[in-house]
Amino acid sequence: MTHYKVLLIDLDGTLLDVEMSFFLGPLVSRMHGFFSDLIGYHLFRKGLFAGTEALMSEPRPEGETNEEGFYRVFSHVTGLGPSESRGRLEDFYTRAYPSLGDFARPVKGGPEFVRAAAERGLVMVLATNPIFPLRANHERLRWAGISPALFGFIPGLENMSSCKPGIRYFLDLAARAGVDPGDCLMIGNDPEQDLPAADVGMGTFLVDGEMADGAALTREPDGRGSLGDLAEMLGIKISPGPKPASSWRIGGQSHPTGPDQGLGS
Repeated sequence: MTHYKVLLIDLDGTLLDVEMSFFLGPLVSRMHGFFSDLIGYHLFRKGLFAGTEALMSEPRPEGETNEEGFYRVFSHVTGLGPSESRGRLEDFYTRAYPSLGDFARPVKGGPEFVRAAAERGLVMVLATNPIFPLRANHERLRWAGISPALFGFIPGLENMSSCKPGIRYFLDLAARAGVDPGDCLMIGNDPEQDLPAADVGMGTFLVDGEMADGAALTREPDGRGSLGDLAEMLGIKISPGPKPASSWRIGGQSHPTGPDQGLGS
């Protein structure tokens, strides 16, 4: 497994421990709070889920970004204009989304693996499903204890026109990295979403210690195990994690310092 030029690394369940059954309720509820003067909760939820599901269906209109596809369907279901909906959702992601980090934590060994791979000079692409805006994906990386700056490309609603597990998604990420699919190793915990990367010639590694609940293993990955096992296979030496954050003070208020200090959204 030492010949890969680019690591495609999934986020939820691979680097970020987030229990979706607990996360989705507060996410939708707090998001609806930014629309409650316009639309009821149930219709909002219906539009949100319909817009998201549409992104994963194929075929999609030629050249349509995930963002355009989401607002096309969301607006059709809810009757709200795309421009106003976009502004309110951007406000939500700026003001309220960061507080949802209370429902997530780093996967053990995740920050250390990513830092060690970066120190080794490996190119990394975040291989999360681009159903959230870039701002949200940067925030979720910070919840995982990882600086977004360590990734050469981060997908989001705005810059992608495909989703997992479609083959276009994996081809798009390889193209973004400027390499052939065979130069990429897809690393993830969901056999149904991540292992189809093999269909375009990518290598696959299943993080089975964090394997997605209910996921069926219908094909064998090229490798499987923990992120620590993968580091050994790739010849990456993982150093101990950083010391606990110290703090500095401004105006009498204590602020933690750490690897992501000063990163903007």
